[in-house]
Amino acid sequence: MPTIGGMQKASLPDTYGPFLGRATVEELTAAGNVERYFEKHWPNATVATVDARIIGVVVLRGALVDLAWVDPAFRSQGIGSALMAEADRQARGGELRLEVWKMNERAVAFYERLGFGAVEELDDPATGLAKLVMRKAVRSG
Repeated sequence: MPTIGGMQKASLPDTYGPFLGRATVEELTAAGNVERYFEKHWPNATVATVDARIIGVVVLRGALVDLAWVDPAFRSQGIGSALMAEADRQARGGELRLEVWKMNERAVAFYERLGFGAVEELDDPATGLAKLVMRKAVRSG
């Protein structure tokens, strides 16, 4: 069975390649960063599965949505919305916040549909690309 990291690694080139560049994405995955991330943050992860296959994940660290990811084959089917609804239920402190690359228009539009609004723009030091800091008020769980 593919792992959560395997699901994400397989879809990173198509998702991030257009604005990060394929070489940067390949460097990121070859360095083992994806595996280390999930080893560290697995206790904070909520996963979506189909037939025991992991097809999506959201990692919530306090009020920070640190990662939201859905296998491209399952996007636009409500999986991401369901994972984010679970993040809403788990949120502490009356809000959720996240960062997203501004060029990732699909993700920005998704978060806006869920009620997030951009509150700040900053430069990502690792890539030099603009990131949006987005926030959403939620009822504390």
